[in-house]
Amino acid sequence: YDDLALEVCAEVIGAAPAHVVDVGCGVGRWATRLVAAGHRVTGIEPAPAMAAAARRRLAGGDVTVIECGVEDAALPPGSADVVLAMGSLQYTLDPAAAIARCAGWLRPGGAVCVLVDSRQALVLELLAAGRTDEALERLATRRGVWQVGPHAADLHLLDAAELAGAVRGAGLAVERLAGLLVGASAHGRAGLLTRLERDYPAQLAVERRLAAEPALADLGKQLLITARKRA
Repeated sequence: YDDLALEVCAEVIGAAPAHVVDVGCGVGRWATRLVAAGHRVTGIEPAPAMAAAARRRLAGGDVTVIECGVEDAALPPGSADVVLAMGSLQYTLDPAAAIARCAGWLRPGGAVCVLVDSRQALVLELLAAGRTDEALERLATRRGVWQVGPHAADLHLLDAAELAGAVRGAGLAVERLAGLLVGASAHGRAGLLTRLERDYPAQLAVERRLAAEPALADLGKQLLITARKRA
């Protein structure tokens, strides 16, 4: 999904140099691409180990990494051209409040790009795996769990309407709402992976066409929304 999201976000960010705030920058996966494209980046990362890794990875680039959560980041109002939050805001206490905070950092005419996991797509995946009780629980609670080994974190599960509502509530005008990797809901993760391994450019082209259909947004594994602050 990074390749699909980057295509959309690159259009929103526009020509370099722009000041991009990368919320939940992690170890600098996105910031590395942004710096390579000539942009100035402010990364926000609450995990000390990840923030340290991002500083090492991006040493020498036009990057500042702030070690805190989005709720505590003190950035000047109107200082950012674009705010990216690629899979991070769903872990905050209140994603809508976090989006509003991000909107406050934008200059007039600036934009946000927000990526979150899709609730409906997860429910379909769990049903296909025979995990009916968990699927219904996720649907009712609107919460999920990210887990890798011993590490786990709760997250909010949003749908397209909720995400768009949060963005509009922050005073931003929605420009695009897309579901990324709709093929995962149609074929399962393994099936989509097989198709990507067989012919990556062809399957990416299919996913690009599916992402262009607003009616399919909730079927994408991730929801990507772009919105702009009125000039």
